[in-house]
Amino acid sequence: MSDTSSADASVYCATAVGILDFPPANRQNPSRHPHLRMTGPLGGDFRLPVRVTREIPGRELLDPAHHGVRLLVEGRLEWSASPDNAPPAPTLVASAVRPVTPDDEDGCDIHMCGEITGPARIGRHPLRSSIALAQVTVRVQIPRTRAGSRAILTETVRIPVVIPLNHPGTPALLRPGNRVVIEGLLEQASLPRSGPEVEQELANLEETTKQRVAWAMTSEEARAAERDHARRRWEATHTVVHRVVAGYVELLNGAPATIREARELRRAAMQRRAQRQQAS
Repeated sequence: MSDTSSADASVYCATAVGILDFPPANRQNPSRHPHLRMTGPLGGDFRLPVRVTREIPGRELLDPAHHGVRLLVEGRLEWSASPDNAPPAPTLVASAVRPVTPDDEDGCDIHMCGEITGPARIGRHPLRSSIALAQVTVRVQIPRTRAGSRAILTETVRIPVVIPLNHPGTPALLRPGNRVVIEGLLEQASLPRSGPEVEQELANLEETTKQRVAWAMTSEEARAAERDHARRRWEATHTVVHRVVAGYVELLNGAPATIREARELRRAAMQRRAQRQQAS
């Protein structure tokens, strides 16, 4: 193992470059928390929330007076899961902020080290159907320390990662248990949903919309109901996910696997899950 790999083995950090954005104040966001607006590595714009937990260099740049300014924010990503089992969403906890330089590129770069927790899923990118991807979950151990204290708390997070199948680092991600160093970029993707639950949700939505349109007093109210219907239908049939698109992978422990082996590992995992469900 190289000295660089040894140093990277405990790294978990993020550097984001984007346009400072403050959404309009409303009931859901009365304090107007800052966001960075950026584009994912394979396309698609998204907004990354930024949070400051202490005094940091450049904190004053995250003021609403700087709305629309391009900034670079260093820190780490926190992944929070919602109560309704929605995919985890990241927030950038800032450790430093500065104006961009001509060499800074938009996007959120992530460096991390962790362990592959399960077999890979093979699919296509929703924006680039020509790109076949392997998707895995990486378990990362993040130590927490406090200034002036010897206390160390370790948090375990599971981060979704995708990588093109033709990338040279892909084999290192295809075997569960492998420990790897990953460098990549954050993206937001909309994945289609299907199944009986979605069909029932759509049927309920159609009935509700028919009632709203029938009760509408004006043509504007009817159009508002139809717009709301279109939005809710899209939300019912899509899941918005955040994940890391890996661009560099280094295998620290374990063995690479082929795509055929990855498919076999997933098939075996699905069979074991079905057997457990039947037994219960």
